[in-house]
Amino acid sequence: MYDPKEVVSNYALQYIENKKIIGIGTGRTVRKLIELIIKNNIINNKLYVTSSIDSELEISKNGGTVISLYNGNIPDIYIDSFDYLVPVNDSYIMIKGGGGALLREKLLAYFANERVFIGEQSKIKNSFPIKIPIEIVPVSLSYVINKLKSYKYNIEIRESNGKIGPIISDNGNIILDMSVNGKADLCELDSKLKDIPGIIETGIFCDKLYDEIIIGNNDGRIEIIKKSRNSN
Repeated sequence: MYDPKEVVSNYALQYIENKKIIGIGTGRTVRKLIELIIKNNIINNKLYVTSSIDSELEISKNGGTVISLYNGNIPDIYIDSFDYLVPVNDSYIMIKGGGGALLREKLLAYFANERVFIGEQSKIKNSFPIKIPIEIVPVSLSYVINKLKSYKYNIEIRESNGKIGPIISDNGNIILDMSVNGKADLCELDSKLKDIPGIIETGIFCDKLYDEIIIGNNDGRIEIIKKSRNSN
């Protein structure tokens, strides 16, 4: 029995060995990747740009050099994980944002020269409902919730176990979780949601935001999904 997080993280090391500026995402699988980067002495002589304070602290406290997103440096490669992988025709859509870093994750995925996502086979989701994280400006909270409810979506304000009230993202925004039923066109939904003032970003990552997805399972096998040939 293998740990799928370790399987995919080990495999992903080869993607970053010859890269200089490494974009790093957020989450438990990414934590395992960072652990292996440190263990294999890959952390030195590289620059890292991260999608969250959590990943930034993990790298910097182990001797890695982290540069700010505000510098605008383009990562040679961005590596992240996903919450769910949803099969759609001949392609896949990722759902991300479980760690509340969806805006910065999408920012890095859009601008990086190469985008690779890693995750477990158990995260492939073939059924609905599915929860979509949404990042919103705090002042828009009531307006956005009422608007989404008028579309018959179930909305929850994401709350923390460590404090009373909503989780605040690294950008100072509020995270909502929206339950979507039925076979919705998720990429169309992504655009529709961002037409609503106050919504900054969603956790829907369509196939224009990745180049490869690496999936591992507990028998140690790896599957690699490449971007659909029909993608822009």
